[in-house]
Amino acid sequence: MNDGPNLVKLLIVDDLEENLVALEALLRRDGLVFVRARSGEEALEQLLAHDVALALLDVQMPGMDGFELAEFMRGAARTRHVPIIFLTAGSADRQRRFRGYEAGAVDFIQKPIEPDVLRSKVNVFFELHRQRHELQEQRDALAEGSRALADSATRLETQVRERTAELEETLARLKAETAERERAQASLRQSQKMEAVGQLTGGIAHDFNNMLTGIIGSLDLMRRRIANGEFDKLDRYMDAATTSAERAAALTQRLLAFSRRQSLDPQPLAINQLIESMRPLIERALPERIELVLALDETVSNALADTNQLENAVLNLVLNARDAMPEGGRLVIETRMADVAATDVQTRPGLPVGRFVVVSVSDSGVGIPPEVLDKVFDPFFTTKPLGQGTGLGLSMVYGFAQQSGGAVRVHSQIGLGTSVTLFLPVTEAMPAVAGENTAATPLGEGECVLLVEDDPAVRMLVREVLNELRYQAIEVAEPARALPLLASDMPIDLMISDVGMPGMTGRELADIARSHRPDLPILFITGYAQNATLRSGFLGENMAMITKPFSLDELATRIRAQLGRQARS
Repeated sequence: MNDGPNLVKLLIVDDLEENLVALEALLRRDGLVFVRARSGEEALEQLLAHDVALALLDVQMPGMDGFELAEFMRGAARTRHVPIIFLTAGSADRQRRFRGYEAGAVDFIQKPIEPDVLRSKVNVFFELHRQRHELQEQRDALAEGSRALADSATRLETQVRERTAELEETLARLKAETAERERAQASLRQSQKMEAVGQLTGGIAHDFNNMLTGIIGSLDLMRRRIANGEFDKLDRYMDAATTSAERAAALTQRLLAFSRRQSLDPQPLAINQLIESMRPLIERALPERIELVLALDETVSNALADTNQLENAVLNLVLNARDAMPEGGRLVIETRMADVAATDVQTRPGLPVGRFVVVSVSDSGVGIPPEVLDKVFDPFFTTKPLGQGTGLGLSMVYGFAQQSGGAVRVHSQIGLGTSVTLFLPVTEAMPAVAGENTAATPLGEGECVLLVEDDPAVRMLVREVLNELRYQAIEVAEPARALPLLASDMPIDLMISDVGMPGMTGRELADIARSHRPDLPILFITGYAQNATLRSGFLGENMAMITKPFSLDELATRIRAQLGRQARS
């Protein structure tokens, strides 16, 4: 059945008629048509007859419940792409939520429903569905134009053969047609780029909307509880907001990683020890039907890389390998040494010459088709359905490897599996010995700290932390106002400065500060700075950097470390 290009259909499934009526009244808008079902079986019949943009499923229903219906939808080619949001008035514990997400849901909403939250989520999928139809219409129009151009070219060639006396005129017309074809192809490529950007936007919008819902909703509930004098559940709401904020920060880091604009802190690493430390995390991420094998060469040298980003890269590859083995299989993580000669670079362009530590993640899964293999590192490219992947995982791995001075290679065969190999530079330096962690946040002793930050919210938070930790804080909103203080006789024990600020960067301010105070410790705080992506080339003597967003305990520790370094010197 053709639903029509201008109508967007929403499937709502609930065994109670009053719930169906309430949801329709809540979500009604122009261009949105509701497809109703009061059981899982009836919903499957409706899905065969209608092309829906989103399915809202009640969890508890007689007969086929919402989880079973979602599993049927994911198993059918016609409906596996349909986004699913679960609605439940029952328990929403972690086990039930995990089952819902395993069944393919993009969200899990507890009744009673917040109308604005549900309406905003439905509107996102409404717009995405409408945009997909518009893109399809554009592609059809371009295809029709290309066929018309091909027909014109055929007629033009016939005229050339029949009218040799008009060769120059015909040649001019042919050039014009060729130029038009190139413009049409350029337009098609732009449309494909926009489709890729739309796919990325859909994935990121979905993720960020979920995260913002967790943050805003938790803060709103905290405000209401505090206003009512109820303080017993504040910790739970604070934990939910913090978890959502940390997920948003991780997504931002992945975006910076694939663009090779993240701030790296390369350190000597014992690769085998790092992989062994990740074993419990990897085992928890793998189902029982997948066998994990660690083939670690005991003779490998130390590698020079950022610990956190390398762990993220390995975990990304492990999760991709897991998804490639839905029926189970074997996942092998291997370490070894590799010497890359100039001849290797000629046969495999982009691979740097030198000696490398190699980390490879191999699976026995379905493999990658040749037409897809060349695109796996392209940003925004993903073969997963909308809402289940942003196409940034392998791009992040590629960006991290390139920025670290190494490379990444992928080899795959259909039906035999895939192997992704990371090349990391070798170092003769030894890994640092981890110190003992202290539970207490380090306090100050009245030291004077100059804070230079243009963002009012960040400046306020850092100032409050400094006051709470017993430091004397002097805050300025722009670098120009800090210059007279640095040139004066005022005692300043530490300067904390943002990197990216209008008028003058934090690094330029640091150079001026050192001209007046050569031994002044400096701590940079940055969200993103293009020239600070490699810390070793950005930081000078007695300088350190902390990346936004950061925890207040981490900030306190960095401040104490810089002041302690100054005291020792």
